[in-house]
Amino acid sequence: MDQALEANLLISSLHSPARLVDRLTGAANRTCYDWYLRYLDILEKRKVKPGSLISAKDQLRAAMRTWGDRTLESITVLDVADLLKTWTEAGKERMASMVRSRLVDYFREAIAAGWIHHNPAEATKVHGVRTKRQRLTKEMFLAILAQAEQDKQRTWAASAFKLALISGQRREDVASMAPEDVRDSHLHVIQEKTGMMLRLPLTLKIDLLPQTLGEVIEECLAGNIPNPQTFIHARKIALRTQPGQTLRPALITRAFADARDRAGFGNDANPATFHEIRSLSSRLYEATHGKGFAQRLLGHKSANTTDLYLDARGAEWVTIHHKEQ
Repeated sequence: MDQALEANLLISSLHSPARLVDRLTGAANRTCYDWYLRYLDILEKRKVKPGSLISAKDQLRAAMRTWGDRTLESITVLDVADLLKTWTEAGKERMASMVRSRLVDYFREAIAAGWIHHNPAEATKVHGVRTKRQRLTKEMFLAILAQAEQDKQRTWAASAFKLALISGQRREDVASMAPEDVRDSHLHVIQEKTGMMLRLPLTLKIDLLPQTLGEVIEECLAGNIPNPQTFIHARKIALRTQPGQTLRPALITRAFADARDRAGFGNDANPATFHEIRSLSSRLYEATHGKGFAQRLLGHKSANTTDLYLDARGAEWVTIHHKEQ
């Protein structure tokens, strides 16, 4: 796609001679597509995952087709707003929101490099974006956990849910946690998505569970399986999976959804998924240890990102104390 796009832009440029002022200032050599190529290099230097790099290209594809041969500084708020209409008018507000976020970052990096002086994407808005997933409450989690504890086929499921709650980590990280990661009385986690390196004390405890992190890990390893690859592993032969082998993250997601449905919480238009355990974890830790602790545990560099997880979206009651002023 990139080569075809580059060829089309070259053809277009033959019919779009640069203004004299742009040639004199050098802006003619700073087109949107020129910056697009540099922006991809920046993303690679950030060490983003291959899937995230593919998503970035997809999110910028329409912009490059529309503006590729234009100078970067010529793009206006109206240009961005008109581009976003491509999706909003088709009822794809979520996609429009993702494209807008990508463009904000695209232009922000250009400002940092001195190519432009303002960010035309920041002033735009995408209306009509609705929260998709139902938030997970404490009561819901306990009911889902009770269902998982009765699952005779997936005897690892309840332990996986508890490990996710007490550690506050993502599905992929929970699935890859292994005995070799425990040393110096800490569980060492390198987040797959961000590369963030965390050391979680085995004494870590969350109010909703009676166990510490170390005790949950012991529960994961209590199946008498020799040399398990990870904490969450197959306990018996199933679908070519041998006892002790690592389970695919998708299986953990499926186990949660099944337990959720059996607990009666699957009828919402957008029911809670396994990922909502991470939000519940952050809210519980924020209540007992503060927002800063929750941010460090989740591995967020930005407090704004943590705020998204701490937002209960109206799913929890707010208690008013008599002594509040």
